[in-house]
Amino acid sequence: MRLKTITCSGANEHNAIEPLIMMLSKYPKAELGIQVSGKKAAFATARYWWLKALRNAMNASYTIPIALHINSDLVERFCQGDIASELETWLNDSRLESGEPFIKRVQLNFKIGRETPDLKKMLEAIARCPDQRFIFSYNPENAIFIRQVYETGLDFDLLYDSSHGEGILAESYPPPVFTDITQGYAGGLSAENVNEKLWQISKSLPIGYEFNIDAEGRLKGEDGHFSLEKARHYLKVASQWDAI
Repeated sequence: MRLKTITCSGANEHNAIEPLIMMLSKYPKAELGIQVSGKKAAFATARYWWLKALRNAMNASYTIPIALHINSDLVERFCQGDIASELETWLNDSRLESGEPFIKRVQLNFKIGRETPDLKKMLEAIARCPDQRFIFSYNPENAIFIRQVYETGLDFDLLYDSSHGEGILAESYPPPVFTDITQGYAGGLSAENVNEKLWQISKSLPIGYEFNIDAEGRLKGEDGHFSLEKARHYLKVASQWDAI
């Protein structure tokens, strides 16, 4: 088994950009997950300007992989085939000096019953974003729909989180839903438990399988915002596991 990506989610306009880039750039498997919704990332909001500054800083210094996690109204619209203008800005109009896309992966945080994705229209929207790899949240509510997506032949990643983004630590981890699709695991991961949980996850995986992990809730500091120190500790422990 090989740990492919270690995602640190939740950084935003409350975080200084240069220290964030410098810290993440020291870990080859690190990815920064950024949460966006219409309310939080519309044009002229603080997060919009912070994302723009982040992209410009990456042009000037180091480059780190960015995953945009799409929520609420933006994911509902996307799953109906409508890419909001602010999303279009980040997915198709923003590139680094190297020509590479600013956003490498896109996570669609929908849940059947809360959002109502239209398979055909959603796939059409994905086709309009050829430079990004898409991630789908996998849970019991989404299981049938995700299988329908898989049967179309789309190549994508899965993120298993039985707590639906609530940060509840899982007691067990299921094997990959599809052995030819990279699966990630989330829910309550932190520096304090990630080593134990990585071993627990690995016991469910086929030999040679690549997988991802994603942490957010327990990377927050006492102020309720993303903590660079907690993320650094988490990345250090997880990266050491991968070297074993």
